[in-house]
Amino acid sequence: MKKTLIATAVLAIGAPIGAATYVHARTAELADHLGDAGGVPARIGHIDADLTGAIRLTDVALGDLVSADALEASVSLESLLAGDLHADEIRVSQPRVNVEVSADGDSDLARLARRMLGRGTTGARSQSTRLRRIVVSSGSLTARIAGVGELSADGVELVPDSGGVRVITGAVKVHGASGPIDVTLAFSRSAAELAMPQMKFQRVLAVGGSGTVIAGGRALDLREVAAGRLAAKGSLEIHAAIDDGGIARPIAMEVSPKDASVTLRGDRIPLRALAAVAPRGIDLERARATGTVHIARKGRTLELAADGSFDGLVVEHKSLSGEPVPLGASVQAKIALSPDAITVAELGVKVGALDTKLSGWLRRGSPLSGQFEVSVAPAPCADLLASLPPQVRGPLDGMVLTGTLGGTSKLTIDLAAPVGDGTVLTTALHGDCQTVSEPPAADVGTLTRATHHQYADGSQGKVGPGAEGWYNWDRIPPRLRNAFVSAEDGRFFEHNGFDLHQIARSLEIDLRERRLARGGSTISQQLVKNSFLSYRRTFDRKVQEAILTWRLEAKLDKKQILTRYLNVIELGPHVFGVGAAANYWFDRSPRELSVRQSAFLAAITSEPNSMSRRVRRAGGLDPDSNQRVNTILRAMYRDGVISTEDFEQAKTAPMYFTPSAIKSDR
Repeated sequence: MKKTLIATAVLAIGAPIGAATYVHARTAELADHLGDAGGVPARIGHIDADLTGAIRLTDVALGDLVSADALEASVSLESLLAGDLHADEIRVSQPRVNVEVSADGDSDLARLARRMLGRGTTGARSQSTRLRRIVVSSGSLTARIAGVGELSADGVELVPDSGGVRVITGAVKVHGASGPIDVTLAFSRSAAELAMPQMKFQRVLAVGGSGTVIAGGRALDLREVAAGRLAAKGSLEIHAAIDDGGIARPIAMEVSPKDASVTLRGDRIPLRALAAVAPRGIDLERARATGTVHIARKGRTLELAADGSFDGLVVEHKSLSGEPVPLGASVQAKIALSPDAITVAELGVKVGALDTKLSGWLRRGSPLSGQFEVSVAPAPCADLLASLPPQVRGPLDGMVLTGTLGGTSKLTIDLAAPVGDGTVLTTALHGDCQTVSEPPAADVGTLTRATHHQYADGSQGKVGPGAEGWYNWDRIPPRLRNAFVSAEDGRFFEHNGFDLHQIARSLEIDLRERRLARGGSTISQQLVKNSFLSYRRTFDRKVQEAILTWRLEAKLDKKQILTRYLNVIELGPHVFGVGAAANYWFDRSPRELSVRQSAFLAAITSEPNSMSRRVRRAGGLDPDSNQRVNTILRAMYRDGVISTEDFEQAKTAPMYFTPSAIKSDR
């Protein structure tokens, strides 16, 4: 028995000393071996060993990825007495780990680990489980993650187990920036399971967090931040509360690498920190949002789903209104974006009683094609009007309505079809609205009598029956009246103020030419614009124009509408109405105008200023204006306004202007 104990003692003391002497002599060879195994240059400054079997390596490095002041492997007493020199615990002093993580989650450190451990045998894996723990002190872990930012951790402890390594840390800091948005998160502690040799995190948990989101100099404070993935292949969940003036607003985010999706949930979340990334004209200072947003990528398609609401948003944009418009709405959306198409399975927007839903698709490229359907749920007319912001209602504010109204509309686009058939627009209204009273600023009944009128150039005058320069229906010859109808609104006597065919035709021209080249306004709409509204091309004005046109068609007959229109329309520089225009251009009365002269006045309607300048500069009818006049003549002939003989004569008839009308402005 004594001999056995003596032999064991000799082995326990002598073996480590002998091993240390042998290893120390071959330090350079060991470093080369590590470098070959990892595929990166390796460095070992010095090796020491003591009587307990502990081996200490100093100044250790594997390329630029991993370095440490010291690495010490100790052997348990049980192993030492058994003559088994497998490490029981490894201590790492002042390690420095710098990891680059790609967008797919792989990293240079993981690739290094796979190279060094990938050839391990089952026996080797069994032996690795004997390692009780790995203690890291006074070191740092830094990971730069593509598309995310940088992560750093202190107080790291590694505990090996059968599946890999459990990682426990002290303070963790995450920082990321994208454009004007800067995010910083700090956690008091974290834990994770790291699978080996894949170096893939399984379950992860970080608690005791806080953070800040900065966008364009605006800060949003986060508190009660916790992040975790509780299943090996599950989603990463982040929960936090946004400090909203002392009120905690809960917010949660779920990131699923499996299906490349992100889900965001929140309740009354302030949006002011996003002001820097909001489109120009969008004020988010008092805006808040509630609901869920889900974004997922499937191949080359990006899918977006949203269900929530917002309020306090203010839009100040020249295309919406001449003044800031506060907005709030509930939104439901399911949209798919691919390189060649947009598919809207659902887009519902509800503002008060105005409940609108849109669905359809648009195939981009050439030729463009698509189909969209829009529906407005039936609701009381008074509630529909009240749902519009006061800034959008404008002169309609104070209008009292009864009845119920809803409707549907369908637009089909196929630019592969012949010109003129590229768009089709259909609508159907359900119900009807009646007017109980109208505010003075929106009383279309005033157009039946002489009233004060402000013209497009800012000048003012009295217009209407009995006013100076007024031409009633009988004083305007039929072919002059019909020249304007053929030029501006061929279905004037047939529609109820809106010409869907003309709107579709104008949209087709705009789509083919890829610009806003033409409008689709009827004569009724133009009269409303000239009599009640500004000349801005804004959304609020179009809404006001639509409602006032409906009222105009209900109160005035077609003769009254066309007569008023022909007395106020701009037909030259500071020239308004057919009477003044006939005198300005030709020194004649409307009854004395020829067919070609009538067509000229109708032609100038769409561009009174630019066409006037062209004529003056040319000293007569320039080629572009001549082409426009001939187009009107063909329309008059098509509509039966003039005979074949009149048409042929008018095409070649000379056009003489008064000297003052063609006086050069150069």
